Amino acid sequence: MKKHSSKHAKRILNCIPSKAVENDWGLAAAVAANIATARKSLPKQIDLREKWWHINDQKDTGSCVGWATADGLLRWHFVKHGLIIPKQLLSVRFIWMAAKETDEFTDTPSTFIESTGTSLKAALDIARKYGCVTDEVLPFDSARLSHLDEKAFFATASVMKIANYFNLRRNADPIQSWKQWIANGNGPILVRLDVDDTWMNATATKGKLDAYDVDSADGGHAVCIVGYTPDRIIIRNSWGDKTWGDKGFAYASYEYAKAAFTEAYGVTLSSGLKKKDAFAPVKKGVGMEQVDTSLALRNQPVLISADEKVVITGGHGVGNG
Repeated sequence: MKKHSSKHAKRILNCIPSKAVENDWGLAAAVAANIATARKSLPKQIDLREKWWHINDQKDTGSCVGWATADGLLRWHFVKHGLIIPKQLLSVRFIWMAAKETDEFTDTPSTFIESTGTSLKAALDIARKYGCVTDEVLPFDSARLSHLDEKAFFATASVMKIANYFNLRRNADPIQSWKQWIANGNGPILVRLDVDDTWMNATATKGKLDAYDVDSADGGHAVCIVGYTPDRIIIRNSWGDKTWGDKGFAYASYEYAKAAFTEAYGVTLSSGLKKKDAFAPVKKGVGMEQVDTSLALRNQPVLISADEKVVITGGHGVGNG
């Protein structure tokens, strides 16, 4: 693990690069599986942010992989599929600690060592193999263990599994891949970066991340992509809504995003699960006009008409079900 410097010492940066990414399924596999559609026309901007989806603060813990995966990725999907209600939190601690305990990076016990990291794929494999539990079952801000027996615990977790994950960073144009994924109604994207000075100064720039400073890159961090604009990628962090960026969010230029984000993964749920909300057309979002793909697309392809309105084109299902 790359050590972070004293200037970034208030935050533990310990997201380790995933292994064997060359074996991952990519966007082409998702298109072949009818999970995504290769679109020539995309919405100009999409914003997945929601009022119920409050940004939490990992504080001085090394739990970014847990927060980005459980709170930034899985929670959106499980709320949209009716598996949890919006106010419920998922167990960041479960995803975080289980990934550390089962990953391939060390043979020594490390779940009790704060700075020891883990990877995005290790966390996603936990969600795929075992699922996830709520924060009530295994709280983040508590040293207590679960009182469920082993079978009951993992049976509870199994209700909230992902079906698979797709590597969205391998294409020559990752920005287009990310926009395609989100425009297909497939939700947020889990990403990894090595934090640079631009990232650390995001509060002063009101969340704008313009140029990636590779010389100051200093330790891995996990966050989520939750939308895009004509020239920015919307980023959801886990450093609270008062101490970083624009109320916890940032807006990375396409150039910054391509240079900074070394990994990117989207997930799908079981084909038997349907998003519970009805489709809604364009509405006013957080400072921009947005296509509300946080509501269900009813598994139908969506295109943008000449007058910038969302239309349902019919045909085979897209998304997760």
